[in-house]
Amino acid sequence: MQSQVHEIDPVTVELEVQVPWERVKKGLDAGYGKLQKSAKVRGFRKGKVPRNVLKQLYGRQVDGEVVATLIEEGLLAAVQEHELAVVASPEVDDLPRIESGQPLAFKAKLEVRPKVDEVVTDGLELKRPSSEVADEAVMKEIEAMREKHAEIQTPEEERPAKEGDILTIDYVVEVDGEEKPEMNATGREVELGSGRLLPEFEEGLTGKKAGESAEIRIAYDEENTGAEELKGKRALFKVEIKELREKVLPELDDEFAKDVGEYETLDELKAKVRADLEKAANERSDSAVREQVVEQLVKKNEVPVPPSLVQQQLQSMRQELAFLMQYMGQMGGNLADLGLGDEDEMAQRAENKVRAALLMGAVAKQQDLKVEAEEIEAKLAEIAEQSGKHIAKVRVEYAGERRESLENKILEDKILDYLMSRATVTDAPPEAEEAGDE
Repeated sequence: MQSQVHEIDPVTVELEVQVPWERVKKGLDAGYGKLQKSAKVRGFRKGKVPRNVLKQLYGRQVDGEVVATLIEEGLLAAVQEHELAVVASPEVDDLPRIESGQPLAFKAKLEVRPKVDEVVTDGLELKRPSSEVADEAVMKEIEAMREKHAEIQTPEEERPAKEGDILTIDYVVEVDGEEKPEMNATGREVELGSGRLLPEFEEGLTGKKAGESAEIRIAYDEENTGAEELKGKRALFKVEIKELREKVLPELDDEFAKDVGEYETLDELKAKVRADLEKAANERSDSAVREQVVEQLVKKNEVPVPPSLVQQQLQSMRQELAFLMQYMGQMGGNLADLGLGDEDEMAQRAENKVRAALLMGAVAKQQDLKVEAEEIEAKLAEIAEQSGKHIAKVRVEYAGERRESLENKILEDKILDYLMSRATVTDAPPEAEEAGDE
């Protein structure tokens, strides 16, 4: 077979392939030979149908099968000959027709990985976010522990509801004057000040006592409803407060520290909380720096990306987003807090991810970064130790695709370590970080 490759752009090439007549004839002979063994034609014994009769009856079918086979063979041979890194299925312009004695010629367009001759890794300047843990953060964590270990009880003396109280309520609902039985509730528990209630509900229930009633009116707009059928409508909630309970937090002392874990004193608990927060802050700081080094690598190297790879990445991101939205919806999270941006922003992120992968692959090739078998084995041993599983079981679990994924992760860490070694990293002061968060 003969083939030529022409570059249309850095990520698209056109292949011209010519299959010699001898190979075409061989394909036709094989096709008719196979057909002759199975074809049933009236007036002829099985296996004795003349080829000219088969051609009249099945010629188009045989030609189509031979052409499809030869295109596949020709493309594979041409891709191997020219060492093309194909990333998507080829597009054949026009299907060729077989002509007796003539070679089969066709053209195809292919998307390929761009050639990255050299990656610029100089001048990478990174800012490491502060990983300092403020005293307020430690106390916030300990207060959350107190909340978790709080006792729920009825106040000794009857009093109005306030922030932190847990109310059991029944209510019936009217929307624009029409009763909505499907929206009614019985024995629903709500916590004042938790941030889960609409402001109108918070205000309407605060100050009420057990046994009292309240009428709460809510005008639904785009922000305070996720239900399409309620937008732009007004609802009246007729609420009866059946029970009022309060949370009694444990005293913040050494006994509390003993109750929540293996600590002898409150100071020991505070030290452990601070250590955990510092570890998490350091991990976030390391992750942020690594994200920066990839972002700067992409900015310094304008490498074209194959559209099909961008679409694959975009599809993967959409699937992840759908899963995340489902999870947050189940957990009662606010989707607006995701900060995902619009479709154009997501497409740009997908393109940057593909470009980063291409560049990091090129860095690995230029620096001869590889993953050795003993490195994978060491990682498997680490996983076994952390999980408490036998190393043999871990090896079985990390076979096939999971082993390949693990190897890719080890290689990615090697590439990032190399890039970090080339970068200048300065610590950002806590004040600058806080200002950025705002």
